[in-house]
Amino acid sequence: MGIHEIDTIVLANYRLGAKFCINTLENGGVRIFTHESIQSTNINLNEFCKEKDLEICAVKLHLPSYEMCIKTIYRSPCGNFQYFSNNLRKILSMIYSNTIEIVICGDININYLIDSTYNYWIHYWLLTVYTA
Repeated sequence: MGIHEIDTIVLANYRLGAKFCINTLENGGVRIFTHESIQSTNINLNEFCKEKDLEICAVKLHLPSYEMCIKTIYRSPCGNFQYFSNNLRKILSMIYSNTIEIVICGDININYLIDSTYNYWIHYWLLTVYTA
């Protein structure tokens, strides 16, 4: 979905909190809509975005008793895994804090039913981040 098309989406009681729109392909991109009753801040991650390899956007929700960061990620099955893993590591290290909850949503197109270095890396690195 292109940058002009995203502005045509209207969801009652929600606003566009964050987005990454692709430019060269017909479909794709990621977006996060937040409820209008929740205060949120866009976290600009455009410098890390690369179509097919890592499409990501994030918002910080300012809730009454804590803050939460929600990230939406897409990686194409034919995307460069090295680019994806290097930049995801940078993003999570940049945002990680023991005072903020982090939720990661999306489709990273890694088959967890097949033993591979891809699923091992994701599993190992996420465990390392959250136990450090």
